[in-house]
Amino acid sequence: MRILHHLFLGLTILLFGTAVAVGQDRFGFAQCDPCEPVMDPCDPCGGFSHRHFSNPFTFGGWIDMGVYTNAHGYNNNGPMLTSSKRRTDVVMNQLYFFTEKELDTRRGWDWGARADFVYGAHAGSMQTYDGTFDYEWGQNKHGYSMSAYKLYGELGYQNLSVRAGKFVTPIGWEASASKDNFFYSHSYCYMIEPATHMGVLATYELSDRFSFSAGWVTGEDASFKNPDNGRGILTGFDYSLSDNATVYYWIGAGKQRRDWGYFGIDGSVMTDYFIQSICLEWEVTDRFTYVLQYNLRNDSVKGEGNASAYGINNHFLYKLNEQWRAGMRFEWLRENNFGYILDDTGNDFYQLTWGLNWTPYKNVSIRPEIRYDWVKGGGKLFGPSDTFGGYPVSGLRSTQLSGGCGVVVSF
Repeated sequence: MRILHHLFLGLTILLFGTAVAVGQDRFGFAQCDPCEPVMDPCDPCGGFSHRHFSNPFTFGGWIDMGVYTNAHGYNNNGPMLTSSKRRTDVVMNQLYFFTEKELDTRRGWDWGARADFVYGAHAGSMQTYDGTFDYEWGQNKHGYSMSAYKLYGELGYQNLSVRAGKFVTPIGWEASASKDNFFYSHSYCYMIEPATHMGVLATYELSDRFSFSAGWVTGEDASFKNPDNGRGILTGFDYSLSDNATVYYWIGAGKQRRDWGYFGIDGSVMTDYFIQSICLEWEVTDRFTYVLQYNLRNDSVKGEGNASAYGINNHFLYKLNEQWRAGMRFEWLRENNFGYILDDTGNDFYQLTWGLNWTPYKNVSIRPEIRYDWVKGGGKLFGPSDTFGGYPVSGLRSTQLSGGCGVVVSF
């Protein structure tokens, strides 16, 4: 592990030094401005890049730090997936570096590649989970680790492109890369989505408004080494209804080994999984953007049982001026069986989040938010009253007021 730490540190220093040396321009935080509509259609901002006219590669990154806490005073912020889920101190969420050669097929054949490396509290959820590749890289007692979040190559000709390697899932709307999200915390819908895939994904642009993608992957958050023989399909499309509104639809389905201890199974078993996501992104005016997301997920263990969840997630985002944006997120998610949000069954999760984005400088984004969560349902193990606080702490609640603030500095 110490060798991996040294290698990662050396790589990040090299990337940072190269980015500074080429003297590239900075680009600001651009919420809801799709940058990768073909391969990452539900990632609202993709990334940002620094470009030098004589260098085909771009370099960049950011550092994201923040704090999150709740009104109960617990050191556990409940089931919602924030960078500070089980801690209320200041956390370095992501120290993020990337290098990229963009694919440009306007003149015919071209190739592209991208490598993203991240260290921090978020990196564990951006790793592969099958015990290989970047699994548990740099993991330490402080809850930090590191990940090769993206590592892929591309080849394309005119309207057709093929991506192979580890890439970000196109399923859903929020991204694991913190700079791409408006809110500091994540939705419940995000928690039933994969973060990455390892495999091959082909995309064909049928027109300026419609593109279709299909590919083969080793499952969800898995690697090419694939020791458990996981496999699945990944397919979807994006369609521009107008110049201001786009629909994204993606499906992932296959087999993958998972740990379903709550079924009473000793160890992990092969699971049939299915997930679909529909997103509508609508720029209603020059200032107001509305995003509607619907997610459905099912997992089935042969001879043992099923797990399922589905939810609707809404974003209301308003540009006040060049430096300030305001947003509200309202969500409902139904969990019909164990394991996604809470080890219980038959619960409805709701959350309402208010937030601001302040960009005092074009490479600095400050994101305060206040969030209210509540749970209703017929939980059979602990019941909805045991959701917030963290078992076995006494005085657990079915509601929670929480909040925090994150700062993203890009370079």
